[in-house]
Amino acid sequence: MPKKQEFKGFGGSGGGKPAKPPETAVSGTSVSIASVLGIVSEGEIEGPIAGLKSVYLDETPIQNTDGSLNFDGFTWDYRLGTQGQSRMPGFGDEITSETSVSSEVKNLLPVTRTITNANLDIIRVRLGVVLQEYPPDGGVLGLNVGFKIFIKQGAGAFVLVYEGNIGGRFATITEFEYAFAVNNTGGTVSSFSVRVERTTPQDADETRYQRVLRWQSYTQATEVKLAYPNSALFGFSFKAAQFQSLPQISLKLAGRKIQIPSNATPTATRGLTFSGTWNGTFTTPSVAVADPAWILYDLITNTRYGLGRFINQSQIDKWALYEISQYCNEYVPNGYGGTEHRFQCHLLLEGKDEAYKVIQQFLSIFRGFSYWMSGAIGFVADKPGSPVAQFTQSDIEEGMFSYTRTGLKTRHTIALVTWANPDDFYRQSVEAIDDPDGIAKYGVREIELSAFACTSRGQARRAGYATLLTDRLEQETVTFKSRAYGTYTKPGDIIRIMDSKRADIRYGGLIAAATTTAITLDNPVEILEDETYTLTVMLADGTVHERVVTNSPGTAAIILTLNLALSSAPPPESNWILASSTVQPQLFRVLNRVPSAGSMEMFHEITAIEYNPAKYSRIENGWSLEPLPERRNPPVVVSVPRNITFSYRTIDLFDLNAVWDFPLLNSKRDPYITGYTIELRLGDDGLWGNTRFETSASTQFTNISAGKYYVRVAAVDINGRSSRWVASSPINLNKYNWNATFTSRYASVFAMEF
Repeated sequence: MPKKQEFKGFGGSGGGKPAKPPETAVSGTSVSIASVLGIVSEGEIEGPIAGLKSVYLDETPIQNTDGSLNFDGFTWDYRLGTQGQSRMPGFGDEITSETSVSSEVKNLLPVTRTITNANLDIIRVRLGVVLQEYPPDGGVLGLNVGFKIFIKQGAGAFVLVYEGNIGGRFATITEFEYAFAVNNTGGTVSSFSVRVERTTPQDADETRYQRVLRWQSYTQATEVKLAYPNSALFGFSFKAAQFQSLPQISLKLAGRKIQIPSNATPTATRGLTFSGTWNGTFTTPSVAVADPAWILYDLITNTRYGLGRFINQSQIDKWALYEISQYCNEYVPNGYGGTEHRFQCHLLLEGKDEAYKVIQQFLSIFRGFSYWMSGAIGFVADKPGSPVAQFTQSDIEEGMFSYTRTGLKTRHTIALVTWANPDDFYRQSVEAIDDPDGIAKYGVREIELSAFACTSRGQARRAGYATLLTDRLEQETVTFKSRAYGTYTKPGDIIRIMDSKRADIRYGGLIAAATTTAITLDNPVEILEDETYTLTVMLADGTVHERVVTNSPGTAAIILTLNLALSSAPPPESNWILASSTVQPQLFRVLNRVPSAGSMEMFHEITAIEYNPAKYSRIENGWSLEPLPERRNPPVVVSVPRNITFSYRTIDLFDLNAVWDFPLLNSKRDPYITGYTIELRLGDDGLWGNTRFETSASTQFTNISAGKYYVRVAAVDINGRSSRWVASSPINLNKYNWNATFTSRYASVFAMEF
């Protein structure tokens, strides 16, 4: 039903205040396109984990889990870093040449230009418009102009490549650029023709209607055709108007594809499982894995970005890395009732640093260290093991074991472990771990740790426990000079030491003679009541074996009988160690072994640190993780406004009011929203303009002309991030469907309907 118009003071003396001539605000918003090309990795990678859901602008994903998009006009392309990859058209460097046209395009009089360039890749057409109307009653309004762009390649026909409409008010020449890829059929075309047509008829009254369409220039662009082999590339383009500055671009990627043992299979969580016996060969899977042992191997042996130019594969103890890899990929409790691989490596490695420092960081993932021996790099992880050698006073120079203990300041009881939290966009989080037994003994002694390449809270917690328990349970270091057979030990080996001076009893020595079931000692030992005795000996093949002693108690025995026969008799002069229920040898892990300087009898100096196997179970069991406190952070995707509605009033021009509902978060008003960006568009093909920011959920556009309008709104949160645009349904404003109120000092009222 037509709306009523109320006139207050109509026809009275004195008259009313003259209406302001209508004047449409100057239109226009940035139509610039930001284009970014970047190398994200050396070598071939697996690629984005979840397509556009893995690409973030200012920490907002391009695509939501429901498939909706958060940004308009976003395009991308990528290459995964293969040797033979193709180039990425549209994202490379360019050689350009701009040619002026400076010709007005009139209806039925198209403008055409011809280009000869066998290397042409892109043609950019730059148009300019002046659009404004001067109504007879005064004021200034906006206009529209439509156009088409055609391109002819070689001997082909003209093809329509763009049809558009520019709408709004543009008082001075305002330029718009349109780009078109050409010569993409094998690079065989050398001549091109571009034609611009105006589809809006010419205005009879050009004084009232300034509707000018000019072809300003065209640009020839030839891309530098670089494929960047062995480099993973990503190219992005997006509308710059959506951001106040160049946004931070983030990618969630599955990283480099690396070699793994041929008997290994990647798991769904990027670990490895093993089957059968490894023959020493490698294979490259189609997916990226997070095994720190083989990532380290790749880093050392790669000839492009690693140390492969200086160290060849034969100088790497890959068998030691294989054992470490098996240990890394075992499943352990994750603290939440499930399991996860013991150690994984997730990181972005960039920049320059000393090779030794980087290797040490990777070794820290599995609590390891490296060493050089026999012309090769060996690797050790802090993991459970069995003794492979044993030593007594009879095996060392002057029968002296030298001990040192760690200082009190090095015994920590609380660890603050920094790790990358995937639930907080991989920012650093701190996990606090305490050792109650250590606190009771030493008090509160904090240590700050960085869990390198760690994205698991459980892995971070295990790293903290390992440090605290090692500080408390493994405090002693031993150094001694061993006879020649000590050369069979290497760093990482677990050794057994029976120090008679410490034990205050001689429970170790040399074997005088032996069979597989009876061992003759170099000194008798007393077999006591209520004690269980075990004897460990070393066979000729270097292996250590343990047997229960069956001699009757209450005797001093020089020949010990065994409960089970050995596979062979120990050689004379090899050592023996006896352990009882009350006297036990100590266990140590070898840190270093070097020939003793100036030794004529081939002594080797061994340094070892205390080894306590009980710590490993405590590192991985007997604890659980409580959920982290809820962080009051804005959601990754900014909530969108809802239900845009209109009201309006008019005299000669219109005042349009737009109102919308507050964005919701968990069915409640989103507390993180601080304001809204609003834009207005005239017509279906017009440009978004009249941009403004409001802190309330409404705005008013004043003095706009009749026509079909759209409003779009984007919410802005406390971090300055915008939601996706939400556009209204169209509203038609015309002079035969409006309401208005005029007031004066006179009280007579008239009503009129149209």
